[in-house]
Amino acid sequence: MANHVLIKQRAVPALIIPDGFKLVTTETHRRNREQVRVDRFQMTPDFSPNNAHVTLVYGADERLISYNRFFVAAEQLKLPIKGDVVYIAEQTWQTVDPDYARGLHYMRTDTLPRFFIDDQGQRQSFKVQWVKFAHDNGSYNWVSVGPGGQVIELERESRWDYFQSRRATEEWNYDDWVLARNGQGPQLAAPEALA
Repeated sequence: MANHVLIKQRAVPALIIPDGFKLVTTETHRRNREQVRVDRFQMTPDFSPNNAHVTLVYGADERLISYNRFFVAAEQLKLPIKGDVVYIAEQTWQTVDPDYARGLHYMRTDTLPRFFIDDQGQRQSFKVQWVKFAHDNGSYNWVSVGPGGQVIELERESRWDYFQSRRATEEWNYDDWVLARNGQGPQLAAPEALA
């Protein structure tokens, strides 16, 4: 049975940690000049870049900053239609942080690819509907909705570097960025943040 993400000891039903996934690492890093906690859940105890995993980033006040689930069940489900994904995204924000949600303003919805490497080393690709919001605080925020209406990603308080036309906020929730940051992979092209 899947578990739900906890925010300040409160379960959020839309944010799933799939059955069999266990906490394997907890690290602290800086994100937007704030110390954050990064929790990684996966089925295997050993880190393998881009394997099936869930990454959670919590702020110093224990608010959920990001949720990324790089795993979908084997069955092929269709993506919801645009109006449905906007509703799912708005409802997810209301559940995660209703006070913060009041400052969000819908911008657009894009269809984007996502992937993970399965236990056999095969790349499993799927698509998400990425629902982007601006916030009164000047940040960008989003919820990605995947097959069957499942929430795949949520992120808040992402800052943009207009001078370099790329993200300014650190990406502790993306393996390729972390590898680049650690000198174990190439710098990612814009719009990804400089590592």
